[in-house]
Order: sequence, then structure tokens, then C-alpha cells
Amino acid sequence: MTNIPYKILDELLLAMEIYNKNARHLIDKLIIETNQPQKTEIVLGNYCYIQNAELFNGREHLSDDWSFNVHGEHCLFENIDTGQRLEVSLVDKSSVDNLDPYFFYNFLETTESLKHLTKYLGHPFNGTFELFKDLERQKILTHISGAEFRKSKSDG
Repeated sequence: MTNIPYKILDELLLAMEIYNKNARHLIDKLIIETNQPQKTEIVLGNYCYIQNAELFNGREHLSDDWSFNVHGEHCLFENIDTGQRLEVSLVDKSSVDNLDPYFFYNFLETTESLKHLTKYLGHPFNGTFELFKDLERQKILTHISGAEFRKSKSDG
């Protein structure tokens, strides 16, 4: 992945920060706006208890036109107006910051201001996974498990 120009790499790193910020915001929105049966556990950081619970607003989607679908250890958020998609890991509170190559690619592809970055990645999973492995070698990302990575905390 050394073929990616530095300017584009900087944009990709910024996109990762945007992804993580949006993921945390949407999870908070989901927890606040739904009647989660295991809310006590969830508030303690056990996000594996998050469910497709009923919305307090009586509508079919969260505020700001976000739909959600909890499935397995993930939640897919999709903006009804823009089509932007963001999928989040739900193991625990810290897992929300995990970056899955395919989920990150989909986020880029469905975010109008970031869509141009996908051409530098090639294949939705393999190209993004190779970038993540490169960034791990550079100690920018840390491998968490499976195909999930997280920004490293080396700036201490």
C-alpha cells in the first residue's frame, strides 16, 4: 500500500477519526433513544447487551433520520436521507472504536465527502485490510482480533 500518496493517507486517517466519532455518537443515540431491556449492563460498558429495542419516539428510526439494525456483535446504522452507512462492533464500549476493513470501506463509499478515497483502496475488504496491515506495521493501527484494528495510542 505504499502507493498511496501522503495527502491521501492523511485523508484516510482523518476519515478513521470521523468514523470513530460518528460511531460513538450513534451508539450513544441508540442507547438514549431506545428502551434497552439491559440498560444497566449497557451503561456499565457491556455493549453486547444492546438490542433492536423499541424507540421512545414511537417512530421507526432514531433522530436525525438514522435507522439501526443490531445483528450479532454489530449494529448497522444507515441514514435514511443520505444513504450513509456505518457499522459498529458491539462487544464492549471500547470496541466501538474498532475498524473493520469492509465496514470502513462501506462508510467511505457512502459518505459523499469521502467517497473519492475508495479508489485508493481497490477491493472493499482486501485492499482496506492491506492498508490496515501497513498502518499496523507503522504502529498507527493496532490489530485487535480477526480483521478488526484500532488507532494506536502511541501519542501518550
